[in-house]
Amino acid sequence: MSAKSRPSVRPVVGSRLSGLVSGVEALSQPASTTLPVAALQAGTFQPRVHFAPEALEDLARSIREQGVLQPLLVRPLAGGRYEIVAGERRWRAAGLAGLTEVPVLIRDLDDSQARLAAAVENLQRENLNVIEEVRARLQVAAATLGVPETEAVARMFALDRAPDADPDAVARLEATFGALGRESWRSFIRNRAAVLNLPGDVQAAVRAGLDYRKALVLGRVADSDTRAKLLTSAMAGATVQELRAQIAPTLAPAEGWQTVARRLSNKRALDSLDPARRKKVERLLGQVQALLDGE
Repeated sequence: MSAKSRPSVRPVVGSRLSGLVSGVEALSQPASTTLPVAALQAGTFQPRVHFAPEALEDLARSIREQGVLQPLLVRPLAGGRYEIVAGERRWRAAGLAGLTEVPVLIRDLDDSQARLAAAVENLQRENLNVIEEVRARLQVAAATLGVPETEAVARMFALDRAPDADPDAVARLEATFGALGRESWRSFIRNRAAVLNLPGDVQAAVRAGLDYRKALVLGRVADSDTRAKLLTSAMAGATVQELRAQIAPTLAPAEGWQTVARRLSNKRALDSLDPARRKKVERLLGQVQALLDGE
């Protein structure tokens, strides 16, 4: 398979998670058999929602030459069908290449194990966009905590506010995100997790390469026409600071105050400021307090 079409992988992610959460071990095992392409169906827990046609065609060309080099992980369904847990992109490309069968590893995985295996398999690839990576990390966090994906962020925020309420859960998160690398679980929920709540047009821009920090700024703009103009500006190279300045007039005063209050209530965020910036914030707060007191 060519360097262009072969996905970059980081198998160390899976090996580091082995033993921390169940279901990961299946990813490192060899293929046990082959199954007809037509007997497989897309997975329920696939973090990827967009498969670039050009990339699939490129992978299909390599598969015609060398076959599917990495087996798909599947789990059995009723009626002789199988759900793809990991490897949907390979399955789609194999279909384009005209293959009738693909190598597979069949495992009886419950929903929690299947969700985790799908997430980890995707996290081992370097070419994920931020939306896909964040969703995959969230799936791993949900499996670690034993909660639905829709409840994982709220649960992590609760643990951040009161870590002594469940120190074992905090320890599991620390170990899991330590194995994943890149960021702590606290940094994840405060920064990148919010991309999953962005409007559809902003998420599409992130998939196209827009920096997630710019996307979070643009996600605050409710008017779709205004947001579209700002998206054009962002894709053209506007900085985060420039975008903030552009959207400031579009925000309601109450929203601006809510944002400030939320950031000021975050003690860790304030403690992380360097002395000069902290002093400036304290001076500005003093000026605001004086205005409110009518001085």
